[in-house]
Order: sequence, then C-alpha cells, then structure tokens
Amino acid sequence: MTVRTGVAVQLERVTTMAAAVPAPVAATLPAAVLADPVEALRRRLAGSTAREHVVLDFLSDDLREARESLAVLQAYLGGIETALAGPDVTQQKLLALSLGGGPIDQIDYLAEVLSGVRRRMAQVAARM
Repeated sequence: MTVRTGVAVQLERVTTMAAAVPAPVAATLPAAVLADPVEALRRRLAGSTAREHVVLDFLSDDLREARESLAVLQAYLGGIETALAGPDVTQQKLLALSLGGGPIDQIDYLAEVLSGVRRRMAQVAARM
C-alpha cells in the first residue's frame, strides 16, 4: 500500500519485461533480472563503483514511484470510464467527476519523478 497526496492505492507489480526479452535470452537470465530492468543493467555494469550502484538504486526507486503514480492516474481514468458506461449515469455524477479535480497533484508528482528518471539515466549513461 502506498500513500501519495492523500490517495491510498493497493498496487500489484506487473512485469512486462519478460515479454520484451527474446526467449533464448530470457531462458538464461534469472527471474529477478527479468522482473527488474535496473537489476539487469546493474549486472551488465558489473565493474561499477559504489556511486553507480547508488545512482541505480535511485533510478529503481524513481521508476517504482512513476509506476505508482501512473497506477493512481489509471485508477482515476478507470473510475471515469466506469461512470460513463454505467446504466445509472446522471448529470450530477458527471458534474461531480468533472469538478472533483482529479489527481492533479499526482500529475505534478509524476512530472517530478520522470524528471528524476531522466536525470538518473543521463548519470548512468555518462558512466558507461
């Protein structure tokens, strides 16, 4: 459970990395590497210093936080779609959804986190 800007969301980690890795390569990689692309990069940079490992830890955290933010936004959009598709949609429900503000703070936070992801990737790239 994570709490961001007053919104609590139960998150399930969905890993799509395994689908992006060719089957012969995937068969030789540990499951942990397939589940965490940052860990896969960490293994390729085996000679890295402690500083690179810290940057990779921050990158991993930023990616996790970005996924959590996206989950909040996805839940919000899902709520809107459910309301629109519902047989009992009313003018009041639609107005409440439109005036409720939605996850504006979450969008700002996501922009901040994505900025961190970009910065960390540039730091890793500079050390490759």
